[in-house]
Amino acid sequence: MTNDLLQGAYDLHIHTAPDVTTRKCDDIELARRLTDAGMAGCAVKCHYNDTAARAVLLQKQFPHLRVVGGVTLNRAVGGINPHAVEASAKMGGKMVWFPTMDSLSYRKFRKPDLDGGAASSLLSACDATGKLLPACRDVLDIARQYNLVVGTGHLGPLEGMELVREGTRLGVRCVLTHADNPANRYSREQMLEAVQRGAVLEFSFFTVYYGRTPVEEIAGHIRAAGLENVLLTSDLGQVDSPYGDEGMALFMLKLSAQGFSEKELRRMIRDNPRDCIG
Repeated sequence: MTNDLLQGAYDLHIHTAPDVTTRKCDDIELARRLTDAGMAGCAVKCHYNDTAARAVLLQKQFPHLRVVGGVTLNRAVGGINPHAVEASAKMGGKMVWFPTMDSLSYRKFRKPDLDGGAASSLLSACDATGKLLPACRDVLDIARQYNLVVGTGHLGPLEGMELVREGTRLGVRCVLTHADNPANRYSREQMLEAVQRGAVLEFSFFTVYYGRTPVEEIAGHIRAAGLENVLLTSDLGQVDSPYGDEGMALFMLKLSAQGFSEKELRRMIRDNPRDCIG
């Protein structure tokens, strides 16, 4: 069943080489594996560099695939930097992810005793009062102009929800990045609010594979939010992880065991991501 399910599927969250971190495979191997699996495309993500140009070249070499890239707003690109977002969009970028590895919330999760000096160089989307920073609004405005998809990255849930509220108000397609991940976990109430505002929930196999979120929990979130509001991705690329296509196939098996039909699974790995990136 899983091989058939992957026909026409997309993985809108996968990490490949070249990268600062050693990865499971490079862009070319990824494209070949997607082709062999019968998948339709992917979004190539890097925490430290823009992947828009890489995606354009990969798309040219594999014209049967739909490959998109974009920029993650960590310190390597100037943080929450509207200029980096606009440059990415002009190169053909489709995705913007808010801070991930340099998110203050994420780093505090990883190291609760983070000292003030280290914390001062890290990134937040909101000021001390919880209001969205002007730079975030500028990024969202550029995303609206260029029809970019905005992911919340590793922002904390309070920041992420402020971003979603403003982004959806502007008509930007927003995605709660791996909404179940303990590092940035959104409550069920926050997920439902995001969906009601027009955002999409992303659930990734990474958290299931590494035992961070039970698949039963993800199944419950999907049923509560409505499968029409969900993207299923791998978030793989780590050396010790399965390949992305293998991870997606395993994810489908686990969700099938939770009672999701082939039609429902296809909606979340084929129709919804296709609609998301246009």
